[in-house]
Amino acid sequence: YTAKEVAFDNSAAGITLAGTLTLPAGEGPFPAVVLVTGSGAQNRDEELLGHKPFLVLADWLTRNGIAVLRYDDRGTAASEGASATLQDFASDAASALRWLAARPETAATGIIGHSEGGIIAYMLAGGGEAPDFIVSMAGPAVKGTEFMREQRRLITERMGLPESAFRQNEQMVEYMIEVTDR
Repeated sequence: YTAKEVAFDNSAAGITLAGTLTLPAGEGPFPAVVLVTGSGAQNRDEELLGHKPFLVLADWLTRNGIAVLRYDDRGTAASEGASATLQDFASDAASALRWLAARPETAATGIIGHSEGGIIAYMLAGGGEAPDFIVSMAGPAVKGTEFMREQRRLITERMGLPESAFRQNEQMVEYMIEVTDR
């Protein structure tokens, strides 16, 4: 297959995002997906501790006839912009989806979102420019407030932090929930 370094605009945000497009061998058009990363500043490979799960996933999908666009989150690696809200990241993913769908090499286009990227996939599926399909990998299936509370509790426990740190963390999460519910 071929891999191309690409860039596309999110005109609503006035930024350019950079990524990699992999195209299967042969003639298209091919079904195509945009990979959307989880929370935190992620590069196009969703690299963590030397592992590159999106590179591995893109390789497998492309070898099996699916075109893949993966891109650096805004403000990360070669993409412009600064860290932002979930809505901003959804706007970036929608821009990626439009860019990919407009290419002559692609047919049906969808989103594969990991963790927070799964939330973004749900958001786009319910919006005006819905993808042809979505796949949520480890996207939460509970209300966001419940997810935040449980995630923070588990992180605090796994880190072996004292009860006082747990209570402080819990207060922070409750404050964040209060602010977002306004």
